[in-house]
Amino acid sequence: MRRTVITAAALLSLAACSDVDGVRVAGPAPPAPAAPAPASNARGPSVDAVALLRADPTVSARTKAALRPCPYGPIAGSYPVSTAYHELTGEVDVVVNVYPCGAVGAPGTGSSGATGVPVSAYLGGYVYTVNGKQLFKLENSGALLTVLDGQLATMSATGPNNGVARYRWIGSRFSPE
Repeated sequence: MRRTVITAAALLSLAACSDVDGVRVAGPAPPAPAAPAPASNARGPSVDAVALLRADPTVSARTKAALRPCPYGPIAGSYPVSTAYHELTGEVDVVVNVYPCGAVGAPGTGSSGATGVPVSAYLGGYVYTVNGKQLFKLENSGALLTVLDGQLATMSATGPNNGVARYRWIGSRFSPE
């Protein structure tokens, strides 16, 4: 009986895969081609944010001192910098935030999400053109730059409007709304 059940099951599976109603089994599918490696920035060129900050004479010494690879923790060997590309001025702009290495995953008020750094730990935020021209600077401890609904915004752990202030581009600079 057991042999009959196994044989029947094998025949049913073969019958289901045979040439029935225009479907024919032709063997295994060829291997899928490897997915292309993702581009570092699908919108355009990328920049070395650490080099931008180090070369900018208006960036504070405190921020520049933090521009070293982190020696430990979840981002060991990486710089404590988050970089995002957005079209804020009609061109691709670079939003850069700097935080201390020890702040990754630290408890605190709010979190930037991408880095897991509490908002209160950020050292500074900057907006540059991809050619390196600084468009905006925020060197407030405890605040970061982000983009909300296509507009530049600052977020802080405290303050009016839940710590959010928005800025719009007015042709030559960002202006608070």
